[in-house]
Amino acid sequence: MSAGSAVPPGSGMPSGSGMPSGSGMPSGSGVPSGGGHVVQWAQEHGEVGGVMTSHRQMTAALRADGHEVTYLDTGSARRAVGAAGSLWNRRSLHVLHITRLFRAAQLAPALAVLPGAKALVLHSGSTAGQLSAMAPWRRRLVLRALRAFDEIWAVNGAIRDLLPADLAARTTVVTPFDARGMAVRGTPGRDAHALALATNAGLPHYNAVLGVEATERVRRQWPDATLHLLAYGNDGAELAELRARVAGLDWVQLSFDLTPQQVSDVLARTGVFLRPTSWDGDSLVVREAQALGARVVASDCAPRPRGVELCALDAEQLASAVLHGGRVSDGAGLADTTLADAAERLLGRAPAGSPRDGSPETVASEDL
Repeated sequence: MSAGSAVPPGSGMPSGSGMPSGSGMPSGSGVPSGGGHVVQWAQEHGEVGGVMTSHRQMTAALRADGHEVTYLDTGSARRAVGAAGSLWNRRSLHVLHITRLFRAAQLAPALAVLPGAKALVLHSGSTAGQLSAMAPWRRRLVLRALRAFDEIWAVNGAIRDLLPADLAARTTVVTPFDARGMAVRGTPGRDAHALALATNAGLPHYNAVLGVEATERVRRQWPDATLHLLAYGNDGAELAELRARVAGLDWVQLSFDLTPQQVSDVLARTGVFLRPTSWDGDSLVVREAQALGARVVASDCAPRPRGVELCALDAEQLASAVLHGGRVSDGAGLADTTLADAAERLLGRAPAGSPRDGSPETVASEDL
């Protein structure tokens, strides 16, 4: 979920890029020469909102520091592999943003033979579930493919701990959030009793209904409390069920696919942001809500940033934390290193040198 645009005013980023209108994802950067070249391998359509916001913020920060950033759309693996041929003649830092490990395995052979360093960003807190659901042969294939990447950037330490020792050794824990890429305008008045919750398509692990049930309990002591549901992604059956659940509740507002600035405005007005997810990586919308001054009350099912108030995944416990405060996260398992920081470190270490040999032959010969 996005609370800020990664396209700062006056960035000189053209709109004729083949990306969605207003996405800020052009084929060229218009930056001065002298910086490195970064290729963002990122999905154009239908991706999780936080991932799109994250690579936009990363792009804004890198461009502000004088690096050229271009995009290769990974919405179709076949199309991405075909487009990779245009990158043969230039050494670049290639950064692949994914939530699904198998997509990384599909694209790894195309990335491995390109000149320049390669980094894989593991954005999803579902990584453990993905690996456990794979047949053993597929899990071995996927982990072998990850060795095509010089570095892995994981959004929390639990993801790194799932990887074999050699992959964990090349893994850096990063945050997907970069405040330099946020668009902030005048701060509206904040309502301490205004609650908000973000949900991707109403999917079950976001537990939006639990957030509604918790707010019902909060209203017993705060009768003026409201809840703004920020939905995005696929407007399908799960979201229809959520709409039906809140129909007729005049204290609930459900919005779908707001612009980044509109989300930013909602968060700036919010007193308490709810994050009752069953799992998480390093939620970008949680970071955004904190940066904009809201309290954040979240489930203790995943690492949370410092200052987030924690509770069990239960409506009564969530309501109690909103009303009386929850135990405070110390940020364990998360990092303050941004994706742009990690990219600039890798660019600075070997801007024109040879990366580790990532050829298909080398990858295939390494032990699991």
